[in-house]
Parts: sequence; C-alpha cells; structure tokens
Amino acid sequence: MSIEQGAVIRRLPVEDVDVFRRIRLEALSHEPFSFASVFSDWAHLSDHEWCQHLDQPVFVALLSGQPVGMMGLRFERARKMAHRARLVSVYVRKGVRGTGIATDLLHGVTEHARNRGVLQLELAVSAENSAAIHFY
Repeated sequence: MSIEQGAVIRRLPVEDVDVFRRIRLEALSHEPFSFASVFSDWAHLSDHEWCQHLDQPVFVALLSGQPVGMMGLRFERARKMAHRARLVSVYVRKGVRGTGIATDLLHGVTEHARNRGVLQLELAVSAENSAAIHFY
C-alpha cells in the first residue's frame, strides 16, 4: 500500500528489528505522555527482546525509506477471545501528521486483523490526546 506522498505501509519482519527500534524509541522520546511505556523501559532492551516484540504484527510507514509512523497489533490468545485484538504503539511523526499516513496504517492493520479472523479491535487513548480521539 502507498499514499500520494510515496509512503509505503508494510509489516515489519524480524530482520527489520533496527527499523522497529528506531521508530519505537522516537515515539517514546517525542510523545512520552501518549504511551504506557517509557523510553527507559525500551532503551536498554537486548536485541533478542526487541525481536520478541515483532512476534506480534507491527506495521510501519516508510517515507523515502525512513520510518515515519508505526502501529502494532496484539492478538488475544484465549480461544474465547480470539476474535479480538488491540491496537498498540500507534505513532506518526509530527511533520507528516494529517497526510493520511495514520489512516493507511490503520487500514493495513485492520486488513491484517480481518484476515486473521478478528472481528473486534480495541484501543486505549489518553483523554488528553484530542488528535487521537478525533482520528479514531
């Protein structure tokens, strides 16, 4: 998938763990109040721990080959909850907000979830994050 600006949305394979690390740490450092995790929780993870986070889908928006946004998906493991998943780690760099990248990320994630049989997506947004509330 791509948008007019040339951004590409794709799922990150474990081989792209450095791309994930770069955009996740950027998100935590630039928007510390938007996430339950804090930068220091992630900054010292081992390579193995970073790779483990990619066991569940993480989609990235790349603009000119550089990550500018991300959105993760966490599937429920319990059989009775398998129809549900959570959106996590949603971030788009300030300079490209309002360009449709978040919408394209959400489309890619929801399509992936639908293909896995998910019927219900859940998310949590800080009450102070009016832009995110408006987006969803």
